[in-house]
This record gives sequence, C-alpha cells and structure tokens, in this order.
Amino acid sequence: MKIEKINDNQIKLTLTHDDLTERNIKLEELITPSDRSQELFRDIMEQAFNECGFSVDNAPLMVEATPMALDGLMIIVTKIQDKDSQKDKISLLAQNKEQRRFKRKSIEAFADENQSDSGISIYAFDALDDVINASIRLNNTYSGYNILFKYSQKFFLLLQNDSVSDDISDDAIDNIVSEYGIKQPSSVLSKYHLMEHGEIMVKNPAVKTLALSFS
Repeated sequence: MKIEKINDNQIKLTLTHDDLTERNIKLEELITPSDRSQELFRDIMEQAFNECGFSVDNAPLMVEATPMALDGLMIIVTKIQDKDSQKDKISLLAQNKEQRRFKRKSIEAFADENQSDSGISIYAFDALDDVINASIRLNNTYSGYNILFKYSQKFFLLLQNDSVSDDISDDAIDNIVSEYGIKQPSSVLSKYHLMEHGEIMVKNPAVKTLALSFS
C-alpha cells in the first residue's frame, strides 16, 4: 500500500490487488460500509500516522474511493477542519481538482484484457434511441439481469450474462446489441465504476422496461 501526503489535511492511498489479497478483502466489500472495510480503514489511518504523521484529531473526514485498473483502488482522505466555513469548502474544491479529473476517465481505463469478467457485458450507446432499439430486439431472447446507466454523456447497458438461460448464446446477444452500440472492455471494476459514478437511468430489467414502453 502506497501512502502520499498531499498536504496537512489530505492524503492519497493506493491499494493494489496484492494489498487486498493479503488482507483477504474483495473489492466489492469496500463499495458498501462493512466491518471489514471499517477495519481496513482503521489500519490505513494508523499506517498513515506512522509513515507521514497524518492525524485526524477527531475531525470529520471526507473519504472518496475510485477503482483503478488491475483490481486496485485509490482512496482520497480529506480532513475537514471547519465544515461550516465557506473558505474551507472552496479550499477543498481546489485541492480535489486532481481527483475529479481522475473520476472523469473513460470506462475503458478500468478494464484490462487480462482481467475481463466473462459474466458481464457492457455496451456504450451515443443515444437513448439506440438503447431502445436494441432492447426491443433483445426483449424476446434475453431475460438476464440488466441495468442502464448514463455516464460521461453516454448510455451504458450492463448485461449479466451468467444469469441467462442456455437457450441463447453470448455471441447471439452480442450480435444483436453490437448493431446499435459498441461493446466495452468489461470487468468487475467496470461494473463497480458505473455503479459508483454513473447515473442509473433504468433499473433491472432495463431491457424489458424499455422494450415494452416504446414498442
């Protein structure tokens, strides 16, 4: 684990896949609050104090985590000295410019060809009409878990292929959807990045909902 002190009120933490494996923690366990994630955070803050003298001093913290390629995680911890001070709020916004740029990376940055998840397919669409047309075609053949996100001015349809019956192949699904959208490098990190930073436009079953609403 790499710890960088940005200033007296902010540190950046980088956890690799090996760091998570060593602690027997899966990435998805860090997405939502849990005993394991809280224990990891306590260990991180203790190490941050020992290595660079970063102490929280019972101050409120702003913690933001972003998945990285190859199953890693970047965490920005910001100590808020005076949460009621407008001056401090402006300062915090300036300090977080680098982090906001990081979050706007394309989704391709969070998938690696050697880290693909065969149970997930993600397709990008420029327009909602394209998603609707694909959904109408898919509705009679696909019944797996699926969600529609909006992220970086595009629409992303996530299909959970491992929940589909054997009556239709992944290639058949891909042939249909690829007529309207572009398949993205798909991994578990891509999925969680969309869940964390994307906007859910249509919940599961998105394909069925769109098809029945517009056909």
